[in-house]
Amino acid sequence: MFKRRTSRVRQRRQVRVLRASVISPRIFWFDFRRALWSFIKTAVVLGLIGFAGWGVWQGVQRGLLENDEFKLRQIVLNENPAIDEIRLVQVAGIDLQGSLFDCDPAEIRKSLVSLPVVAGATVKRDFPGTLEVTVNVRRPFLWIASESQGIPARDQERGMLVDRSGRLFRCAPGMFETAARLPVIEIRGGDTPLKPGTIIDHPDYARGLRLYNIALEADPDAVDWVDSIKQHKAWGSKLLTREALEATFGHEDLERQMGDLFSAMNHARAKGDRIKSIYLLGRRNQPVTFHERAIPRAVIVAEPDQEPAPATPAERDLDQLFNR
Repeated sequence: MFKRRTSRVRQRRQVRVLRASVISPRIFWFDFRRALWSFIKTAVVLGLIGFAGWGVWQGVQRGLLENDEFKLRQIVLNENPAIDEIRLVQVAGIDLQGSLFDCDPAEIRKSLVSLPVVAGATVKRDFPGTLEVTVNVRRPFLWIASESQGIPARDQERGMLVDRSGRLFRCAPGMFETAARLPVIEIRGGDTPLKPGTIIDHPDYARGLRLYNIALEADPDAVDWVDSIKQHKAWGSKLLTREALEATFGHEDLERQMGDLFSAMNHARAKGDRIKSIYLLGRRNQPVTFHERAIPRAVIVAEPDQEPAPATPAERDLDQLFNR
């Protein structure tokens, strides 16, 4: 009869593993040959991959990049006053003898928008050999002048323009004819230098811009008669018209002062007078000075019965030449 077990007995076996590392010249040689063979196989595989890649690259070079069909043959640039084809090639570094694949649209666009006068640009490749570029040039709104910073007014080389957003840029040669008629806001010395590509932040510009905008609201053609605006004192500004009228404004109640200026100009024009200066701060008493009227000059006219002087030989020759 078997005795009934009342509890389970767990038996643990302890296994001792003896590890021995035996190094001999023969074993080392076999390990070395195995590692060398693995290295050779890896090098061969990598070599084949590299050779295949080189072959693909040569095929691309000969089939696309060096193919005469894909050479750069034409640059289509939209008409604009700032960037022409010659400057585009210089700024973007375009190889005129290269392939269209060498023209990276993203890099060309980046080069163009880095110019302060350019607001935006789009570049695309039209295969097989045309590069299309569209440039959006900033639209000049006002001239900026600063005697302390050496920025003259309406100067084609050193002058500074600003668009409606307040971005400063140099005047491109193609836009000078249009920009020459724009008004000037004169800036006094400041801590921040005026640099192309930056947003102008100056109290003189802010006050002058406000006065000019009010003039535009009163007369959309104010660009034709406003010549310049500058800060006169801490309390006011001076507006100079193209007819040599100097109007002094305060910084407050500009709409009323602009209305008074128009009323005074119309009244003087109706009487045949030209205002030289007007002080617009007061509501009732507004001192006004006028330009002196020009005195008519006498013109000597020959009497009708007076015989003309005899013609000289040179005059006779010219008369015969023109009346053949």
